[in-house]
Formats: sequence, C-alpha cells, structure tokens
Amino acid sequence: MIKTTRLTLRNFEMNDTENCYINWGQDISLGKFIAFYPMKNIREMNLFVSAMVKNKDSWIICLKDGTPIGYVSMDIPYPQLDVGEIGYVIGEKFQRNGYAKEAVSAVAKEYLINRDLYLIEAKCNEDNKASQILLNKIGFLEEARLRDRRIDFDSGIRKDVLIYSITKNEFRE
Repeated sequence: MIKTTRLTLRNFEMNDTENCYINWGQDISLGKFIAFYPMKNIREMNLFVSAMVKNKDSWIICLKDGTPIGYVSMDIPYPQLDVGEIGYVIGEKFQRNGYAKEAVSAVAKEYLINRDLYLIEAKCNEDNKASQILLNKIGFLEEARLRDRRIDFDSGIRKDVLIYSITKNEFRE
C-alpha cells in the first residue's frame, strides 16, 4: 500500500469491478488514447480487474474515502536491466485535480527509490497533451517518437507515440 496526502494506492481486489466500471470504465474520452475504452460492459471490466488482481505491480488509486478513481501499473519486462514502464488512468470526472501527478509521482518514488529501479519510461499518444504536461511536471524527459503506433478509432488516422523517461538520479519528489 502507498499513501499520499489525498490518496491511497493499493493492489486490486475482485470486489473493485463495479466501482471501476462506474468511475472510469465507461469513459468515452479515455478511448481517444487507450484502445479498450470505453468498456462495453461490466464483464469486460471484470476481466480487466481479474488481470490486475494477479499483477502485484498494479495499483488502484483511491481517494481517502476509498472511492477508486483510476490506476497506475508498472511493467518490468526485463528486471535485469532495472527498467520499468508506467501506465496510468484517471476517471474523467476526477481529472484536473492533480490526482494523476500525485499517484504517478508516488509510484515512481516507490520503484525508483524503494525498489531500486534505474529508469522508468512512459508512453503516450502525441495528442494527449495532458499526459505530456503531467510527465514533464514529474521530471520525465521526452526521449523518442514512434511513428504511427496508435490508431484514432473514430477517424482511422494513425498517430505517433511519444516515449518519456526518468532515471533515479533525475527523480525529485
């Protein structure tokens, strides 16, 4: 469990499914940047939560009152390199309150400082200006552009993915 001033980050539990579906699973705006949103029904969210329960590097973000508002996950495909990839979602009705910055910063600290990763990278769609600003505020630097790696499903237009990273030495709380 990770606690911040306003949030508690904990591992997923199966009984989170309904609240996750209500609080962000149906958000149409997330579908602009993440392929499987909005979820078609609660069964899809149940499959997602089931996968997250098995991943101890996935953290549900809850307000202090216990309301789940999103998640942060860390993927460490090559532990011998001490490099992780972070991903995050905040429900539409909870955005623009600084929760993403607070949660992503807390998880970055956990992995860079407490778990001794060397570097964390993050990917975001070139049109996701809010994510780019968030990553810059935390200290991530834009490192690369992957051409045409995403598709805007509404328009069919391919979009670039930007890769950001931060090292242990660059991270400041």
